[in-house]
Amino acid sequence: MGEAGRGVRALPAAEALELRLGMSQENVERTRHFIDAYNRRDFDAAIRDFDPDIEWVLPEHQRSDSAIGARGIIRFWEGLDQTFDELQLRPQEYVDAGDRVATRLRHFARGKGSGLELDNELYHQVTTFRDGVIVRIEYLTTWDEALEAAGAR
Repeated sequence: MGEAGRGVRALPAAEALELRLGMSQENVERTRHFIDAYNRRDFDAAIRDFDPDIEWVLPEHQRSDSAIGARGIIRFWEGLDQTFDELQLRPQEYVDAGDRVATRLRHFARGKGSGLELDNELYHQVTTFRDGVIVRIEYLTTWDEALEAAGAR
């Protein structure tokens, strides 16, 4: 069955956005705002829509870097900035499943000092909302896991 038959509308690739009909676009926009602000290193803007007790959940092999609350998340980001000269999250696709948004990500990074570059799909993000506020951000190692965690499968 083609895209139209499944109720999926793809927008221009430059927007890296796939919307399922009948969803709330506000959550996608909040997720996009968070990623854009993070990429600019505007951490105050990045946490604008965070719940005070937001859960930051990393994959099992990196679980010790998970955090509760914006302060712990910002500490994690600052640690990344000590390791990388540049780190960008590059969304490839957004899928909104109601109160969750799955974001397919490419990570671009350049190691501090080494100049070593990384450009791949390292983790994918599932952002959970409650009343328009981000209450959980979870990173998963495969896109299929992210879609399942978002309830989009």
